[in-house]
Amino acid sequence: METKTTSDAVDISDEELKSLTDAIHQRHGIDFSCYEPKSLKRRVIRALHIFQLRAVHELWIKILKDHSFIYPFMDEISVGLTSMFRDPILWKKLSKLLATELAVKERLAIWHAGCSTGEEVYTMGIVLNEVFYARPVEAVASDISNQAMAIAQMGEYNELKIEEYAKNYQQFNASNSLSKYYKVKDGNVQFEARLIRHVRFEHHNLITGPFVRKFDIIFCRNVMIYFDNEAKKKLFNKFYDSLNPGGLFIIGFYDAVLPLIDPNKFKVLDMDAKIFVKI
Repeated sequence: METKTTSDAVDISDEELKSLTDAIHQRHGIDFSCYEPKSLKRRVIRALHIFQLRAVHELWIKILKDHSFIYPFMDEISVGLTSMFRDPILWKKLSKLLATELAVKERLAIWHAGCSTGEEVYTMGIVLNEVFYARPVEAVASDISNQAMAIAQMGEYNELKIEEYAKNYQQFNASNSLSKYYKVKDGNVQFEARLIRHVRFEHHNLITGPFVRKFDIIFCRNVMIYFDNEAKKKLFNKFYDSLNPGGLFIIGFYDAVLPLIDPNKFKVLDMDAKIFVKI
């Protein structure tokens, strides 16, 4: 007889999901009410399997009794979709903007919102390096997952991923090699720390956290796919307020949010690259 895994055997009712998210909100102040329910259910079921728990009730008890458990739990819930030089068309367009319109700024402020494990942050560092960007740059990279940000700060990735990253990079710059930016180390690759010297990493919850600074570029790529439409609209308003006039708002290719973007606040700069400009 075939043995079911935990993730195969468990189903979660709407009531169980609400009870769990209410408990998390009460205990830790993390609000899941804006997350798309089906996506959240899949991630909770995955977490049950990862932590070898048999039911939502066991997870509920563990979250309430073990205050530190929320951190590894959130790391599993917030697994991101990221890759170095993912969607090369974006990075080609951005390199042109850095060499033209953005080159005249006195300082360039960037926010990687939902940076996950940092592949996008290192990609931007490489792009800035290759266009010889001469102005001072300050960047913030934030995520709700402490574990993901620890990986981002370390800049160390499994060597098995590099083939994909290198192919993406070749589409961005066929005359160079991604290997010039990293060293191989015990089955992993270590990217150069200089690529993120301009970056400060911060823990941040996009739904409940404050937006207190102004930026010239905001990346929020493949993050909003987990939120419902009302949360997305609220985020668009908050991102709008956090951009300087003429600032760039860059979304992911998987973010099906175009009908929700207010044309009175953002105009399309490049639809293929998913770049919008604050009006």
